[in-house]
Amino acid sequence: MRFRTCIAEKSARRHRRLQGEVHRVRTLYFTAGSLAEPGYQDLMSKPPVLVHPQLGLFELQLANAYEVIHWPTNRTDITAAITIGSKGLTNAMIDALPALKTIVCFGVGTDGLDAAYCKQRGVQISYGPNINNEDVADIAMGLIIATARGFTLGERTLREGKWIPPMPIPPQKRLRGRKLGIVGMGAIGQAIAARAAPFGLEIKWTGPRAKPDIAYGYEPDLVALASWADILTLCPRADKTTEGMVSAKVIEALDDDGILVNVSRGSVVDEAALIAALKAGKLAAAGLDVFEEEPTPVSRWADVPNTTLLPHIGGHTSAALFMGAQNVMENLRRHFANEPLLTPLPSAASLAQ
Repeated sequence: MRFRTCIAEKSARRHRRLQGEVHRVRTLYFTAGSLAEPGYQDLMSKPPVLVHPQLGLFELQLANAYEVIHWPTNRTDITAAITIGSKGLTNAMIDALPALKTIVCFGVGTDGLDAAYCKQRGVQISYGPNINNEDVADIAMGLIIATARGFTLGERTLREGKWIPPMPIPPQKRLRGRKLGIVGMGAIGQAIAARAAPFGLEIKWTGPRAKPDIAYGYEPDLVALASWADILTLCPRADKTTEGMVSAKVIEALDDDGILVNVSRGSVVDEAALIAALKAGKLAAAGLDVFEEEPTPVSRWADVPNTTLLPHIGGHTSAALFMGAQNVMENLRRHFANEPLLTPLPSAASLAQ
C-alpha cells in the first residue's frame, strides 16, 4: 500500500512539472513576451524590415533575422527598408514610414529613390557598388558582337528554314577597326573598354567630367561622340541628370550605319525615337538589356527590325546575386547595431561618371 502511494506521488509530481513546462512554453510562444517576464519580448521578436518590391527566395534568408513586411502597410515602427534601384520607394511611401532611417538597395542602382528628399528626411541610403559591373560588361560586349554580326537575324533565318547557301544573311562588317563610344566611364564602362580593346575597337568616351587616369580619348559632347562612333554603348548612372539623354538628335548623329547598345536603364533613351529610327532604317541596329517599361510589352517590338533584346539580365549571375545579398545583410546588421553603413551612397558629385 505504501509502495503504491509513493509511486502515485511521484507520478503526480512529474505531471505537475510537465504542466508547468507546457504553460511556460505556451506563454513564451503565444505572447512573445507581452504577458511574460520583462526581457522576453527582446529575445523573441524580430525587427521589422520593409521589402519593396518582393524579393522571392532572398526573403527566406531575411526572415531568419527580421520580420519581413510588404507594402502597403500601416506599421509605424519600421526603421529599415530594402528595395531595388529601378523600383525604389516614393516620397509618399517614405512619409508613411515615420521611423524610417535606412534604405538598403539591392544592387548598384538608386534611381528609384529621391536622394535629396531622403537626405532631407534624415534617411540614409546604401547601395551595392562593384558587385555586378563585370557581369553587365559581359552582356554589353555580347550585345555589341550580336548586333554588329547579325546574330539575331542569323538565328531567325536558321529557325525559320530560310538558310539558303551560300549567303543566308547579308554580309556583316568586321568588328576590328570600328569605333566604340562609351557613355559613362565608371566601373561598368571601364570593364566594357577592357573587353572591347582586344577586339581591335577604337575607343572614346563621354561623361560629366574627364578622368586623368583613363587612357581612352574623352569627348565632352554626347552628340559629337555619337557622330564619331560606329557603336554607342550606354552605361551611365541612371538618375534625373541622365534621363532622356540619348535623344532623337543623338540617335540621328549615329547615322544609318550606327549601332546603339544600352545596359544602363531604359530611362536614358528616348525609346519612341529609337524605335522610329530603326523602323525608318535611320539606325542600323540596337542591342538592349533595359527598357523604358519593364517588362516591356511584346507588341512594342513585334515589327521593329535589327534588334537583339534581353530581359534585363545584365547583373543576374549567381556570383553577383550572392554578393548583393551579403551586402544587403551586412548593411542591415550595421543599421540595427547603430554602426556606420558598409556601403553608404556617396554624394551626387562623387558619383559622377
